Amino acid sequence: MSAALQRDGGGTRAILAHNHSSGEVEPSEAALVLTRVLEEALALVDVQVLDHFVVGNNRAASMAERGLV
Repeated sequence: MSAALQRDGGGTRAILAHNHSSGEVEPSEAALVLTRVLEEALALVDVQVLDHFVVGNNRAASMAERGLV
């Protein structure tokens, strides 16, 4: 994030990702809460979260596709 924040001009965007060791790719309640907290915190420094992927068992789920971001 520090490299993104050092860019001039603002309008920085981020794509988040994390893995579920269980292999389940459905976003957990904790993942949803974390996403909201990160969206709010990053908005304070003009960074927009475009998506948050949950990865497991060679699959990925997009929170943006589910309308969660």
